Amino acid sequence: MGIAITQVTSRLRYVNTTEPAPIHWPSAVIGLALAVIVVVGVSWLAAPRRLDRPVAVAGVEAQAAPAAEVVPTVVPTPIPPPPTPIAEPTPAVERVKVSGTAGAGVNLRAKAGEKGQRLKSMPEGAVLEIIGVDQTADGLTWRNVRDASGTTGWMAGRFLTRVQP
Repeated sequence: MGIAITQVTSRLRYVNTTEPAPIHWPSAVIGLALAVIVVVGVSWLAAPRRLDRPVAVAGVEAQAAPAAEVVPTVVPTPIPPPPTPIAEPTPAVERVKVSGTAGAGVNLRAKAGEKGQRLKSMPEGAVLEIIGVDQTADGLTWRNVRDASGTTGWMAGRFLTRVQP
């Protein structure tokens, strides 16, 4: 009876267990070789470079001086002087005067156009400086001007005439 029981128990297998997967040895060897190459490469790149090793110059091997005798010399780079500014001619200030208003004067406005806010009224004969480019608004050419007190604004060009220097 003992023999039959031994044969039965030796043939039993567990149903829920899985056998470990076999190792694919070629892949394991290649992976190990790549890991070694990466470690050696990173170590070589991170290693400090020695400056006292022989240097080959035009086919002749020269021996560098020992590190204790090497004294680096610092040669300052000359800084060129700044370029001298070229004096550009100051553009002549264009001066105009208020005219053609029959003594009523003309409005100085915050922006070009009849809808621009009125800053002040300039009397006939007032002298102004042109400070910017002209603009067209409401069918008129508007001039960017500054009065004697420093107020800047826009004035209709038809009420301005050039003052001779």
